[in-house]
Amino acid sequence: MLIFNITFLVSDKVHGSWLKWVREEHIPFMLDSTYFTHPQVARIITSDKEDGTSFSVQFHTNDMRTLKQWNQQYSSEFQQNCSQNFGTEVLFFTTVLELVE
Repeated sequence: MLIFNITFLVSDKVHGSWLKWVREEHIPFMLDSTYFTHPQVARIITSDKEDGTSFSVQFHTNDMRTLKQWNQQYSSEFQQNCSQNFGTEVLFFTTVLELVE
């Protein structure tokens, strides 16, 4: 079991509309692809003073093969959707976590 994590840095200007987008569009888009389950959204707590708030949006997926298939089919659509909605007000990067226990 893997966790596909997307870390977002969200500008204060778009904080409310970004959360609405995550709940109403992004999570359904990811789940509708049938590659992911168990969505979670968490605010990242940090002592660094940044312009904006960081969030972690996580999904469970079966294995790297499944994740690679999603990347081939959907990752560019996800990137374009986020960019079209928020431009440079939302930055993101992805990581893959492996559950060990």
